[in-house]
Amino acid sequence: MTEELSLFLKPKILRPKAEHGSEITRRFAMNKVGRMIAAAMQDRSIRFFDVENGQEVQRIQDDYLCTSIAFSPRGDIVVTGGVDRLIKVWDIKTGERIATLEGHSYPILSLSFSPDGDRFVSGSGDTTLKIWNVDDFQMIHHLKGHSLYVVSCEWDPLGNRVISAGVDGAIGIWDPNTGEKIDWIQEHRTAVHSIHFSSDGSLLASGSSDLSIIVWDATGRSLEMKKKLLGHSGEVRTVSFSSDAKYLASGSSDKDLFIWKMEDYSRAGESTTFSEVDGLEWLPNTHSFITADGTGAIVRWDVNELGAIMAPFNALLKEIEADTEHARREELIQKYEELKSQYDPEVLRDKRVFYILWQCRRGLGLLKGKPRST
Repeated sequence: MTEELSLFLKPKILRPKAEHGSEITRRFAMNKVGRMIAAAMQDRSIRFFDVENGQEVQRIQDDYLCTSIAFSPRGDIVVTGGVDRLIKVWDIKTGERIATLEGHSYPILSLSFSPDGDRFVSGSGDTTLKIWNVDDFQMIHHLKGHSLYVVSCEWDPLGNRVISAGVDGAIGIWDPNTGEKIDWIQEHRTAVHSIHFSSDGSLLASGSSDLSIIVWDATGRSLEMKKKLLGHSGEVRTVSFSSDAKYLASGSSDKDLFIWKMEDYSRAGESTTFSEVDGLEWLPNTHSFITADGTGAIVRWDVNELGAIMAPFNALLKEIEADTEHARREELIQKYEELKSQYDPEVLRDKRVFYILWQCRRGLGLLKGKPRST
């Protein structure tokens, strides 16, 4: 499969692996416009970072560990849920807590806003979901049906459904206006860790401990299975569509990152993180996404067509092979060094790029060893 991959995932480390356990990232979210990410840390702080350079721009300190986090689409507040079973509403600009909501009897494990920002839904280890009004922070509906922890919930981008997923392996579909259950789906064999809508609400993806991802047609009131994607060897911890729904990214407990092309459901790109993937968010209107993993590292990944990455190396190799008399050797060595200097070390370590560099070095008489296996 690896030889057939057509995409290259170029990483840029925004935040390196944590030097201390207190700086491990526990939860992770991005604001709607894609300029800021929020990371809940092991030291009970919630830190806000600039997406472009990874610089910290705000910090909130809580007394308890944060177990879920979500930005309002209005951009003014962020809500967090914690091990203290409370939901807290924070002013992003000032860092002040403006509301504390009680009602769940176990930690809050997932949060999601309605598209207009008027309401949000919380999913908890107490097996229930609650829908809250943002204007007065009152609970509107209490949704019951799961038999084990609710670990993921998402509001339909069109605003007319809430989807929930739990350790019981079930996917619940709810009417947020009435609180009624629309449907109950149990296609996964075990815990569903992540659910995510495409930006237009036409697709939903679910990732599970059964190692599978299911892509659902979400255009109707309920869900219809379109495709089951297999390939992960660890539980699928997170799934997310690019904003144009061309790609689906998935991350697993065994560090693997996969990119799937929705055109034919093929696995077109892959890479690995430092540790288990805890969160994944696509930047709006780009083919780039950000991951957080168990080491505390936050990494931006740019998805490129492999052919575009390889083209200048292939062109240089042809020039080297054409110079049979080595009349241009010094010129081509300089060209080789200049080309190599234009790429990040992570790109050059990719085995496909490494192999063609080895071929160039061999043609230039610079070889001092054998290529790594391809």
